Amino acid sequence: MAGISLIESQPEAAPITDVLIVGGSHAGLSAALTLYRALHTTIIFDSRKPRNSYSTPVRLTSTWEHEQPEKMREASRKELLDAGFTTFVHTEVAKIEKKGDLFQVTDEGGIKWLGKKLLLATGTSDVFPNTIGYRDFYTRGIYPCMFQFGFELRGCQSAGLLAIDGLANPLQATILAHDGHKFSDTMTIYTNGNTALSRQISGDLKTPGMLIDNREIARLTRGEGSTITIEFKEGPKKTEDFIVHRPLTRLDRRFVDQLGLNMSKMGDIEVMPPFCKTNVAGVYAAGDCASPMKTITNSMNMGAYAGCGLSRELFKA
Repeated sequence: MAGISLIESQPEAAPITDVLIVGGSHAGLSAALTLYRALHTTIIFDSRKPRNSYSTPVRLTSTWEHEQPEKMREASRKELLDAGFTTFVHTEVAKIEKKGDLFQVTDEGGIKWLGKKLLLATGTSDVFPNTIGYRDFYTRGIYPCMFQFGFELRGCQSAGLLAIDGLANPLQATILAHDGHKFSDTMTIYTNGNTALSRQISGDLKTPGMLIDNREIARLTRGEGSTITIEFKEGPKKTEDFIVHRPLTRLDRRFVDQLGLNMSKMGDIEVMPPFCKTNVAGVYAAGDCASPMKTITNSMNMGAYAGCGLSRELFKA
């Protein structure tokens, strides 16, 4: 079967695809690669809307350091097309349902596709705080992960962490604050008026150069150069060289609800490691949609294992 980059419809007489993969980023691509090595056909539904639409460089991924993530995905797509077992459909998926022993995917144009197995690799989307200015500076002064962004920020004088939303708990706030402190002389944890949180953190915070500011934040503005100025509802402003904060993420629950999938306490699709099988027979999930560890390398790993699990449910005809 020759792979093509875009297909308009699935002919009625076409053979049923082995695995339908919803999501064309790192997890879905990795699964398709594993599956073609076992001679299985796949269709990847790719809306081309990755969570990293900010196009921040690839990090922590050997041989791809500093490259753009789309360049990495494009190389993966070429590998799959050259092998000839994968078809890409560049459209949104509207509905997924079980049809006897098969799965039927209906795209936004109403075209229906049938497969023996299903992999969800849909990713998640970021949910930003209501803080004025936050969205403008995310990945451009506000950074979610110091392993990804910290090295280029080394040697700064002053940095901060926003202990709000998902980071409004002592453990997560202090862990990420320590991560950021490695690249800055001082690190201030801003608890945004949460007095109880401020007290909890201060009781355990013994590291020199780490501070707490409990004032309520009014807005974030651009300071001199690439710095960010925090304006408070009361008191003087504070300018930081960079700010650490990891926003919450949200899973699109449409397919979860349509298929009756279980969810984890973290709000992701619940899967059984290592092969990423869900509670519904024949359905697997991999990558950001099924793990709190939302990184390229983890997505690739989960996709590869899911591919193995799916392959072992597909016997030679």
